[in-house]
Amino acid sequence: MEPLACLNGQIVSVEDAKIPIWDRGFLFGDSVYEVLRIYQGRCWLETEHFDRLRRSLEEMVFPKVDVDALKQRTLRTIQESGIQEGTAYLHLTRGVAPRAHAFPEPPVPPTELIVIRPYDDAQAAKSRETGVSTISHPDQRWRRCDVKSTNLLANVIAHDAAHRAGCFEAVLVDEQGLVTEATHSSVLWIRDGWLEGTPEDHGTLPGTTRRFLIKAATDSGVPYRDARISLEALKGADEAILAGTTIEVLPIIRIDDTLISGGEPGPLSRRLQAIFRDALERWLSLQPA
Repeated sequence: MEPLACLNGQIVSVEDAKIPIWDRGFLFGDSVYEVLRIYQGRCWLETEHFDRLRRSLEEMVFPKVDVDALKQRTLRTIQESGIQEGTAYLHLTRGVAPRAHAFPEPPVPPTELIVIRPYDDAQAAKSRETGVSTISHPDQRWRRCDVKSTNLLANVIAHDAAHRAGCFEAVLVDEQGLVTEATHSSVLWIRDGWLEGTPEDHGTLPGTTRRFLIKAATDSGVPYRDARISLEALKGADEAILAGTTIEVLPIIRIDDTLISGGEPGPLSRRLQAIFRDALERWLSLQPA
């Protein structure tokens, strides 16, 4: 299956989807996005992703977007693509207007892009079995990380550093030496039988997989609590994991030169993986509404 795009409501090939040079997303990164995982032709955590997109639009004072209609266009594009296992990428910019820092007045229609493409889970599945290595990196992002903005240069720089070090991800550390999250996933850890994570605030993205996993874990008897943690304390945690839309639940086995959980996925990480997959399988077994 080949990727398929829907640009401003028109389904076209990815190669034919063109954005004007005066689009504010291109000029200023004045745009927000979402990524949804498609399993068996259906969007996992669909409501949660579209709710977060709606919040990002509101926080960035975008012109009104009919998110329900956007959802229907997304589902139609998935259906026309024929892709069963893939991702849905949604990208909305403030629109096309002469270059000026101020928002266009009167507002112009937002640019809307949907891209559906296949996703091969084989490598992620292998990594979920073995665990992954990470590096630490200074968190140099802007101060509204709770908005899923396309301003990702700091994330890109940190992730590239991890890639050049032969690692899967970079764990971000703020100016106080406290862990926030990773470049494109949430960081959670286990201490004394508790699942812990950095409290949600403007410095972290409210991860849909993270939120789902925390609720599913607590429903299954795994206690959770918000906690601030230093990099050194994280390196001394019993276990640590990454959580994200495509990676699902991925154990961390090394941060910099420090092994986590003896260099292999720990028992609670395995339990959390099973909790996630069981919930996903139950959802897939249900007939679509």
